[in-house]
This record gives sequence, C-alpha cells and structure tokens, in this order.
Amino acid sequence: MASKDGELRVFIVAGEVSGDSIASRLMASLKSLFPLPIRFSGVGGSLMAGEGLQSLFPMEDIAVMGIWELLPHINNIRVKLKIAIESALLFQPHIVVTVDSKGFSFRLLRKLRARCDQRGLNCPLHIHYVAPSFWAWKGGEARLKELKDFVDHVLCILPFEEEVCRSNGLDATFVGHPILEDAVDLNLV
Repeated sequence: MASKDGELRVFIVAGEVSGDSIASRLMASLKSLFPLPIRFSGVGGSLMAGEGLQSLFPMEDIAVMGIWELLPHINNIRVKLKIAIESALLFQPHIVVTVDSKGFSFRLLRKLRARCDQRGLNCPLHIHYVAPSFWAWKGGEARLKELKDFVDHVLCILPFEEEVCRSNGLDATFVGHPILEDAVDLNLV
C-alpha cells in the first residue's frame, strides 16, 4: 500500500521520556531502511521531533501514571485521546505504532480499530513496542490473548517475551533492549 501511495505514513505515539527515546530510534531506523519517503504524525517528545515528528500536543499531557494521579487529569486525557484518534483517521497511516504507555496506547489502538471497522476503512497495521509486563502479573500471560483484538504485532525488548506472546496467539518479534544500544553507543560492550 505504501508503494502505491509513494510514501509510508506512520502514526506514532509515545507518552513518556523512555518512549520518546525508543520511538525516535525506530523512526531513524525506518528512515534509513525504507526505500520510500516516510511521513510521521502522532505524539512524542523532543527526540521524536528531531526525527521529523510535529507532535499533536505535548506528550506530557498523557504521561500520567497511577489511579490517584490519573483522576484529576481524566477529562484532559479523554480529550487528547479523541484528538489522537481523529488525527490518525485524517492522516490515513499505513502503520500505527504505540510505544509503552499501555493505558493510553491500548485505548488508542482499540478505539482506532473500532472506528475503522465502523467506517468500513482498511485498518492500518497496529504495532505496540515494548510488551506489557505480563510476566510481572499473576495470570498475566492470559491477558495477552485480549491484545490480539487490537494489536497486530508486538516488538519485545526482552528475549523471552517473543515466545510467550506467540504462544498466546499474538505475533511478536524480539528487537533488543534500548539499554544495550546505549551501551554499544558508549563503547561499553
């Protein structure tokens, strides 16, 4: 589809500093590997801006963790979610990539898939980068099965996550941990 359109459109969302770093590296890699021009839209920070993203709003607007911290911001986050969904639909991406921030990311992917289905649109490929910490939850592996309804592929940073995701019906690829890239960049490895 991207070759027919003459470009690859990637809607990418990161909601915290670590996600901004991971997403900016992914953006740089895509630009160096993909033979066609790439356009980015979405939400991110300064590192993603350095790779060509004009964020729809500051990523700090969605960087809220914990139920008690979330409550005062819930209406603002709903507004930001609606902005992100409408912007993604207008952008008509080939791929939607969410990075970590599973609370916002999974709501975005779920609602975007539903909107595409309602409108009879081809849904873009949904990729989530950084598998949720299923291994830390009691019965967490079972929760992975729910993701396949709105996530097409997971990029895993820990080697065992790929097999566990796959054994639960979720396509996944181990891509390595960003800390290792930092160590290589600093000549520590």
